[in-house]
Amino acid sequence: MGLKSFYSSDEKIRLDIALKNNLNNFTRSFIKKLIEAGNVSVNNLIIRKPSLLIKTGALVSVEEPEIIEDTLKPFDFPIDIIYEDSMLAVINKPAGISVHPSKGEHEKTLVNALVGKISDLSGIGGIERPGIVHRLDKDTSGIMLIAKNDKAHNALATQFKNRVVKKTYIAFVYGIFKESAGTVEGCIERDPKNKIKMKLSQTNGKHALTSFRTIKTIDGPVSLLEISPLTGRTHQIRVSMLEIGHPILGDKIYKKNDTKNKNQFKQFNFITRQMLHAYKISFLHPETDRLMIFTAKPPQDMLWGLDNTEYCML
Repeated sequence: MGLKSFYSSDEKIRLDIALKNNLNNFTRSFIKKLIEAGNVSVNNLIIRKPSLLIKTGALVSVEEPEIIEDTLKPFDFPIDIIYEDSMLAVINKPAGISVHPSKGEHEKTLVNALVGKISDLSGIGGIERPGIVHRLDKDTSGIMLIAKNDKAHNALATQFKNRVVKKTYIAFVYGIFKESAGTVEGCIERDPKNKIKMKLSQTNGKHALTSFRTIKTIDGPVSLLEISPLTGRTHQIRVSMLEIGHPILGDKIYKKNDTKNKNQFKQFNFITRQMLHAYKISFLHPETDRLMIFTAKPPQDMLWGLDNTEYCML
């Protein structure tokens, strides 16, 4: 287990908020679980009340839970490990697999598949999310970073927060663009009418900025895009493409009602998931500070629209 401590610099602040402000790689829900489980103390007294108000100078200590891999049932699923060293691993996540256990799926996830394949996984994400610094949607394929210890996890999480990490995606979207490149900007918030969806607005939610450029067009009409999310919001690319009228091909949630049954799109009926792939990532190595750049080969179900020319342009 790891012990982290800090002195509160705020006057009368909730304990869970103080923890979130000082340990920003933890989620609010995970912080609540830590407090209620007795892993947090204030001035050396264990506190189990997340809403407790603490004063300036209060000593807050957090005991991080140790990852017990036996609690995760291994899942025999092929994972393409692109790179691995003592600090981290870079993998190519297949489509169709969730990143970590959730209410709907406890065993057949990426985390379960990683147990036994990667020697160590960081514990900051909690027992159900060892090594997980960032996520991809279940039906999005592509490159991911996996932290193998807490030092790497903290360093990578900070890079994501400060936008040091750069990610590039490729996607097939409906329609043809008038301009060869552009940006989508707004605020992303949860859709009050559908809890599993996000929506883009200009006033509420978290700021989101996405840039894109057209690589080529395909009869249909469909465009192959290179997309760079300059912020990291839930479903950001999928929401942004829908907002500008070019939803991602095969997306079952973020789609235009007038695209699915049009005769011109019948040739794409073979597609069973959103055509979105995390192709490239760059970051600074958490130990050496060296710039690292990796790419992940697109999966078989996207090769129908790619050739050697596109690979050279990415």
